[in-house]
Amino acid sequence: MLKNYVNIAIRNFIKDRFYSLINVLGLAIGIASSLIISLYILQELSYDDFHPDVEQKYRVNQTNIWDPAGGVMGSSVLPLAQVLVSEYPEVKSALRINTMGTRTFRSIQNNNTERVFNEPYVLAADSNFFAFFGFPLVKGDPESALKGKNKVVISEAMAVKYFGEDEALGKTLYIGDGKTALEVTGVAFQPENSHFNFDFLLSIYTNPDIKQFEWSWIWTQVVTYVELEKGTNPVKLEEKFKEITDNHVVATLQRFGIDYDEFMEGKGDWTFYLQPVNDINLYSAGIGNRLGNIGDIKYIYIFSCVAVFVLILAAINFMNLSTARSSLRAKEIGVRKVVGSSRKQLVGQFLVESVLVSFAATVIGLGLMELIRMSMGQFFDVQVQSFWSEPFILIFVIIIPLVLGLVAGIYPAFYLTSFKPANVLKGKVSAGIKSGGFRNTLVVIQFTISIALAICTLIVFQQLNYFSKKNLGFDKENILVINNAQKLGDQLESFRNELAAQNGVTNAAIAMDMIGRGSYEDIFTKESDDTRLAISQLKVDDYFFSTMGLELVVGRSFSEDRPSDMQATVINETTMKLYGWTEGNVLGQRIVYLGDDIGALEVIGVAKDFNFQSLRYGINPFMFTHIKSTMWGSNRIVAIKTKNQEVGELLNIAEQKWRKYADDNPFEYSFLNEEFQNQYQSEERLGALFSLFSGFALFIAAIGLFGLAAYTVHQRSKEIGIRKVLGASVGQLVVMLNGNFSKLILFSCLLALPIAWWAMDQWLDQFAYKVEVGWEVFVIASAVALFISWLTVSYQSVKAALVNPVETLKDE
Repeated sequence: MLKNYVNIAIRNFIKDRFYSLINVLGLAIGIASSLIISLYILQELSYDDFHPDVEQKYRVNQTNIWDPAGGVMGSSVLPLAQVLVSEYPEVKSALRINTMGTRTFRSIQNNNTERVFNEPYVLAADSNFFAFFGFPLVKGDPESALKGKNKVVISEAMAVKYFGEDEALGKTLYIGDGKTALEVTGVAFQPENSHFNFDFLLSIYTNPDIKQFEWSWIWTQVVTYVELEKGTNPVKLEEKFKEITDNHVVATLQRFGIDYDEFMEGKGDWTFYLQPVNDINLYSAGIGNRLGNIGDIKYIYIFSCVAVFVLILAAINFMNLSTARSSLRAKEIGVRKVVGSSRKQLVGQFLVESVLVSFAATVIGLGLMELIRMSMGQFFDVQVQSFWSEPFILIFVIIIPLVLGLVAGIYPAFYLTSFKPANVLKGKVSAGIKSGGFRNTLVVIQFTISIALAICTLIVFQQLNYFSKKNLGFDKENILVINNAQKLGDQLESFRNELAAQNGVTNAAIAMDMIGRGSYEDIFTKESDDTRLAISQLKVDDYFFSTMGLELVVGRSFSEDRPSDMQATVINETTMKLYGWTEGNVLGQRIVYLGDDIGALEVIGVAKDFNFQSLRYGINPFMFTHIKSTMWGSNRIVAIKTKNQEVGELLNIAEQKWRKYADDNPFEYSFLNEEFQNQYQSEERLGALFSLFSGFALFIAAIGLFGLAAYTVHQRSKEIGIRKVLGASVGQLVVMLNGNFSKLILFSCLLALPIAWWAMDQWLDQFAYKVEVGWEVFVIASAVALFISWLTVSYQSVKAALVNPVETLKDE
């Protein structure tokens, strides 16, 4: 029986190959899109699942003491780990990881530097790192690898980079300008699905800052993790953490002369929170991840919906075309019923045909999926793991032809087999089949989903365009940044001056770092009434304001001709307002830094507010001090404002001068506009994927409409012939045939608009600065959908209208 079903299905497939290929193509694209999204989602959900006993492991977050609005951050303080282990029996172990920033590493043989690089992915960790996390050591002893000072574990990539094919274990690397020797005690494998990775992992006390700040509850430069005893209730343990503030934090603040209640005003309570390690990647929006990048669970929900919608579109195509073509098989069904076929057998026949189409589509869809996966990595910078690496997907692929075939084919099967043989053979079912209420409903659903996705895509790109064009309050265009300029030592100013004199350079400046690379917060107080603020600060030279195009609303910037400027500051408008000053009385006011004895800083100017962070966030307090002040911060960059022209020659000159002054230190540069653009990679990825899959959705809807239009034209071919005989023009016939479909598309637009508006309003809520969703987005998406429908249907309409009426009427 099954063999007979298959033979009949193949014959029908070949006989009706045009519609069969449309079905297969639509299903194949839907399956490919859904599979690739599923792989992406599974990859995101698998983060940190390789760690032992991961369900007992948590990151300890704390109140964001540096933000005037409070909130929660993933950074914490050095003494926290010891307090948690010693004072809370529920805590089995604790681990600290310190971010050391970019460091220079060298491999030296026979007193000659063989390789030297500035390395950004450098961490320092407690000795129990490899017992706590599941990073496997390819070489080395995990128990002893980080015990003692001046030990380093490197990644496999770094082992090849510095030592080639030689054995890395036991070799020596040298860090920093002082060329401190580090023993390579291990080579670690780096899993892709981890919320952080490293190229260099140092024993924690190799960093001298650790001993210096191990007492401080303000130096938030580490990430703390804990493993809880089994059976521990993390919510109840968090409640106990509230006592840490009174027992430890308040004393540190008092050491700086800070009143706890004043410092925390507006921020809530200073407390600590437990976040499961396997939640860090997807549930850290607003918290952050000091050690690496994060995803967002909202995007998982979004893409899950997209995967389901695309698959639904493909299934709708199948159902729509199958029911539309039912009249062509009505007599076959009637004859088979008359000769004894039961309804059960007929349903089985149609379901087998549906499953076979689904199976063929799945095979083709797998090939398309691999093409899409490779294209995503090449064109969209979205890396998705291989299909074959995920056993769940293999099971999914085996089941999907059956499930999709049954779901997509069950309505047509029961619908087609419900006809009574007498009515079918007398031709009395055609009118019922022609009534397209169900098919029209499916078309509306298809285009509603497709148009909604298209609108969402346009709004995402609108927001990205807004990010790129918004005036940040300074000039980020044509700014070349020479990094690690502190390596130039005493020749730094000479380097700046020589570059400033080059053709094509309008100005150049020296600063501690570049705007937008992070915020260097510390606690400052207003001298007159001890009002305390967490303020981001940056050390800059006399040329910085003019180079960066920063505007002053009152006062002036720094000048080396005024020695007193070494003890001066320029603040932003937000700082001025939070301290209660106005433009009329701000100049001459004094701000005191509580972290060191550098004396009071006199306010000599107020800079117009500028966005020094991602546009996801608002503007916080900011202040500038002079590059030669005794305020902390020894890093240096050189910012070069160039004319809008090719900078290749300038880079060659800069590198030559760097080699002249900086010995063997690597020459590294970047462009400021690109750095700011990189802040929105997750949004760019969302836009790229949305455009890809909304395009697929529209294509699937279009080919379904194409097949349905072809059937409609076939059904009305005699009507078209009669109208032509009576004088109807080709244009009139095309408008007539397109009219019904256009009404369906317009109705789909009306349904899609509120759905897309609500979804994108929710998405835009995460940004402090965002576009206003305008009517033009909806008009463009609707116009595109109408254009696609007219283009799709018009081909069939024009083709039918041009046929000689004799051809369609001669059998009457």
